[in-house]
Amino acid sequence: MNEYYSSGQPELSPRSREMKDIDKSKEVGIEEWGTTTNPFEHQTNALKARIFHGANRVEFAFFGQQKGRKEQPTPESFGKRERQDMRELAEFNKVQTTTHATVGVSGLSGFNPQQNSFDERTRKEGIDEIKRAIHFAAEATTGGAVVFHTGEAFRSMISRWQDKDGKPLFKMFPEEEEREMHFLADPVTRRIIGPIRENDRVAVPKIKYGKDGKPEYIKDENGNIVEDELLKEYDKVNKGRIPIYEFDEKGNIQTEMIDFKEWKKRRIKEWEEKVGRRPNEEEIVKDFFQFQQLLQVQYNLYFGIGHEQQYKKGLEDRERIIKALNYYKKLKKKVPKEDWWQFEKKAELDRWGLIPPKNVDPVKWLQEQLWDIDRNLSYTRELAVQGRRTARETLDTVKRSQLAHDYAVKESAKSIAEIGEYAWRMTEKAHKDYKDGKVNYDIKNPIYVAPENLFPETYGSHPDELKKLVIEGRKAMVKRLKSNYGMKEKEAEKLAKQHIKATFDIGHANIWRKYFVSKPGESLEQRDKRFNKWLLKKTKDLLKEGIIGHIHVSDNFGFHDEHLTAGDGNSPIKEFIAQAKKEGFDEFIVESGSFNPMTSLPDTWMHFDSPVYSIHIPGITPDRWTDPSSAPQHGWSNFYRSYFGRTEGPRYIVGDYAPSEDFKGAPFYTGVGLE
Repeated sequence: MNEYYSSGQPELSPRSREMKDIDKSKEVGIEEWGTTTNPFEHQTNALKARIFHGANRVEFAFFGQQKGRKEQPTPESFGKRERQDMRELAEFNKVQTTTHATVGVSGLSGFNPQQNSFDERTRKEGIDEIKRAIHFAAEATTGGAVVFHTGEAFRSMISRWQDKDGKPLFKMFPEEEEREMHFLADPVTRRIIGPIRENDRVAVPKIKYGKDGKPEYIKDENGNIVEDELLKEYDKVNKGRIPIYEFDEKGNIQTEMIDFKEWKKRRIKEWEEKVGRRPNEEEIVKDFFQFQQLLQVQYNLYFGIGHEQQYKKGLEDRERIIKALNYYKKLKKKVPKEDWWQFEKKAELDRWGLIPPKNVDPVKWLQEQLWDIDRNLSYTRELAVQGRRTARETLDTVKRSQLAHDYAVKESAKSIAEIGEYAWRMTEKAHKDYKDGKVNYDIKNPIYVAPENLFPETYGSHPDELKKLVIEGRKAMVKRLKSNYGMKEKEAEKLAKQHIKATFDIGHANIWRKYFVSKPGESLEQRDKRFNKWLLKKTKDLLKEGIIGHIHVSDNFGFHDEHLTAGDGNSPIKEFIAQAKKEGFDEFIVESGSFNPMTSLPDTWMHFDSPVYSIHIPGITPDRWTDPSSAPQHGWSNFYRSYFGRTEGPRYIVGDYAPSEDFKGAPFYTGVGLE
């Protein structure tokens, strides 16, 4: 604790010494570390604060969404003049600036958990929020990343990632193996179906098996298996054949209660025997959903079939009535009126014969019968259509449904492609505005959209998922560019890679640690080492394949996104930075947290042992940030977490090193002593 209250040299922790090693070997300099602005203040002032703090890279951060407020501004809260101030402030001070779109957007699939659907309006609102950040980036920054969070859909963990022995790597909650949830999505209605849980129970009828050990099916009078054409279209296993069920001694169909897990085992066996292959996750979940709906489907189907028979018979009766009616109409014209009574018929007035019959005019009686049968035909026709239609609609919903996260990827890819195209167009516009003399500075870096891995509970946070989002987004953008602009394939692919890249947050990735499954007898240290190895293998893949374009650095202890300073938690930052440096990365954004907004950047410099606020003279001036001041006469002294008795470093350089008079006054340093 002495380091918080003393102006002396703080004792370095083992983590800090690790960071020093990576710095010395990979030369992570002060100029490569950037940080974010305070999202709750005016962004011009927030940028000034970071510049005077010593940052060479600054990321504008926005918490506001839709219409901004003073406490939570949006990119659109700042007009052209303020944007010009921000750009010029960065240019004057040779600072690179990027943009973080509102944290209010979590994914671009349109996923709306409140409505249990993928909502097109939600997707559109997310796209527009990021477009306004891109527009801001083109006018107020030097270009580069426009970051937004992922969170495309719900999905489970335990069955999704396994180790080489087929054992689960992650478990979302202790009983996930028994209660794992599966979600389907209907691409037409965009509704989410489910969840279907592993412990969902269903009553399964016992199928009758023959002496050959094969299931028996209903047959017609010729001994041929009956196949329902509607069920045949949707049922890959039974192909429309209706099994015969076992009966008990009372003549009741025997059933047994089983859960989804047991049902899945049996169904997989049936697929392997009858289809010749093992079903994938989507097929087995859809099969179970179809089985759950089958009782209602069969009821509707046979309800419809029954009324179809009535309808068919009604049509036949109607034809006979019309023939008889026409016959008696012709006869009535020929028979004298006074003799017509001889052709009257006795008609029953009720089906039970309780009311004596009476004589009726056959023409009148047949007309009434025709009106009645027409009404009944209309009724039975609607019932017949309704039953078969409901059955088909239910089965078709099952057939077209997809795993929710797979559907989410397709929707997100469309969105990412759209904003990627917008980033390209705004980059081109920024270059043109400079050439036309409308602005004083050209944009330095192409603007690219950069989905960021967020929290493990939703799709997009796992390195494999982040990779898929980027790849699918690029593919969709290539299609858009070829379709909308007639581009050649190679040119479109080049632009897609340039304007769609990922932001990787090592702190967010570290939260997967809490879900990492321990092996029997494994110590906590062994588990953490194994997790770090897994994570670094994934990040190496992302870096080598050109998926990552932007890097956020923060730390935590693997439970939540607390944004500790790099080195103060247990994220494998040292190794990750080494990987990134090896692949040519030279920019890292330190994201501050709630308790370290003014110290996270200098603390990171300290952990990585970078020189700061000094001119290095070998043998005379200290080499590093944490070295004791051996030559204060040369204008350098350590102020880590302590200056003038304060418990944190100054926000700006003060004294002889303060900005000159030329840089005092808005929008720069005000010159007030407290600064």
